[in-house]
Amino acid sequence: MKGICGEQLNNCMLLGDCENSEHGSGLPGDFAGEGAETETGGGMGGSLAFAARRIRNRQVHSMAVRSGSAYDTLERPYRHDKSRGRWAKSADFYFASCTHAFSSLIFSELSTFGILHGGWLFFIIAYLMGMFFYSLPIFLIQAFLGQFSSSGSISAFRVAPIFKGIGYAILLLNLGTLTYYCVGAVVPLIYAVNSLHRVLPWMSCNNTWNTEDCSLHDNYNEDDYRVDPHSTVEFFRSTIASTQEGSNPMSISWSMLIGVLSIWLVVLAMLYKPVAFIGKALRCFCVLMFGFFVAVFLYLVIHEKVTVDTLHYYWMPQVDSLDSILATARTALLMAGVALGPGWGSIITLSSYNSFRSDAERLSFWVCLTHITIGLMGLLCCNVAHDHFEDHVGMMPLHVDEKHHMQFLYLCFSYLFGTFSTTPNLWAFLFFGMIFLSELCALIIQMMSVITALFDEFETLRSKRTIVISSLVFCLSGSSVYFCTQLGFSQLTQLPNLAMFTHAFISGVLLVMTTWVYGRVRFQCDLQFMLGKTISSFKIFFIRFATPIFLGLCLFQLTYLFSRDRLHDVLIYMSQGLILLTAISYMVYKVCRTNGNWRQRLQQCLAPHDWHPVDADNRRFYEEIMGISEMLVIDANANTT
Repeated sequence: MKGICGEQLNNCMLLGDCENSEHGSGLPGDFAGEGAETETGGGMGGSLAFAARRIRNRQVHSMAVRSGSAYDTLERPYRHDKSRGRWAKSADFYFASCTHAFSSLIFSELSTFGILHGGWLFFIIAYLMGMFFYSLPIFLIQAFLGQFSSSGSISAFRVAPIFKGIGYAILLLNLGTLTYYCVGAVVPLIYAVNSLHRVLPWMSCNNTWNTEDCSLHDNYNEDDYRVDPHSTVEFFRSTIASTQEGSNPMSISWSMLIGVLSIWLVVLAMLYKPVAFIGKALRCFCVLMFGFFVAVFLYLVIHEKVTVDTLHYYWMPQVDSLDSILATARTALLMAGVALGPGWGSIITLSSYNSFRSDAERLSFWVCLTHITIGLMGLLCCNVAHDHFEDHVGMMPLHVDEKHHMQFLYLCFSYLFGTFSTTPNLWAFLFFGMIFLSELCALIIQMMSVITALFDEFETLRSKRTIVISSLVFCLSGSSVYFCTQLGFSQLTQLPNLAMFTHAFISGVLLVMTTWVYGRVRFQCDLQFMLGKTISSFKIFFIRFATPIFLGLCLFQLTYLFSRDRLHDVLIYMSQGLILLTAISYMVYKVCRTNGNWRQRLQQCLAPHDWHPVDADNRRFYEEIMGISEMLVIDANANTT
């Protein structure tokens, strides 16, 4: 292992010939050179080898950046939580990261209306660019931070402690989104449970919630400005949105309430289990979702007679203005961001349970490729469901407008499966069951991100694990009740754009921190040491230069769209203000707690603190290969990990 990593380090640093590196790379400074000179003896060859080794060791020493000591930073050394566990199999990271590929966002109105503005051609180009310029690089950076440090989204910022305020902001954002995220799992659960009836409730007007105007029409006059509400619309209004006649803003859906409480009980039971068990459960859920989706996709293509001509019709662009192209790009980038998982920093959490030598680069590539495959297949399903709904029920949003971003998914697909000639209940159950499992996995992963960040950063909470988890679930389940009301549910439609903006902003901070502040060379060396293979400099330069430019364009485009539409300004300012305020406050706090003049304090805060593998053997190899033990802050009283 030492020889392999030493070779990778020399390749990374571009130090030239490594012929005698094993004699000089293990010891720092001139001591290594003197030992080598004694071995080689006198002569011109020995002098040249001695000089080469001295230059090489000096370069290793100059590359190393001394970590801030506990005395300088007044910060206790990091102590790894030995009881945090690991995945039972390395593939569990892949399956856990792919569970969100089947989320409701993939089958929402965003992709369909993006295609209506720009066609498949522009949408797929923007989607693939988003995956390769944004999702894949940021996914790799997050996987590196989590796997190398074996810690959550706060403690992983030991690589540059002055940015740890971003970790606390991620924690607050995740807690904020968890107050409503359960609703995303409840809605498909309600549809899946109701699909077990002999007659699909949303395809009948004989229910208690149906009005006198309820209709089962399968055609309409496109010139009419109003059509009678279809039974699928009335089911959504009564059971989900609580917008039926006679309701008020605080009207609550009892089906939603029971579903929310039930799902939180399932999540609580899962969080009590060890990580290895959770990984197995996520693996099984992912396999089930993939099987459900493939079956539904194949039957949908056959039943709706999707042909090459259909694909050709979808492929042709329908651009009418620059705003249409920007809208298409925005929705495509939002879909590409799904690969980064639910919430913020979830990939850091999931990768922290990997073994240190897991091939995070290969896994990152396969996760993104899986998301692309599922995303494009889902894109076709959305187009077919949308066209089928508008051919038979009404046009969105002219004839059907529930003013909610979930209306497309649950109106179009429920009607589509209801019209299937063979076992419509089965196909509805498989599809909505798949969405439910995906959203349930997302909820579990977000809760894992929160509790992992807390237990890794705050050592005193580790002995109170059960109490902390129970308290969090109790508080979050109580806050989720509000979103079961008519008013709370209506406010969920404002969140996708907000999530994308904060994702892009935090991703930019992570990229600057790892590739610029920590440094290109050190980032590349650490990545190679962790993976045990060479990483080309082109990949690092691509992440360092191309991705920031792309992120800047994304933020500029989003800012332009927000200012043009004048929507959600308060939420945008609050969310970004929270991130900036938390980050800046921690920076000031961190600098004030260090010693020396302001320049020295800033250098100490930017230097890595306790940044090394937590495993004792890997840590020793890392110290030997880097050639300087002063990079590590070692607590003599800490337990050996």
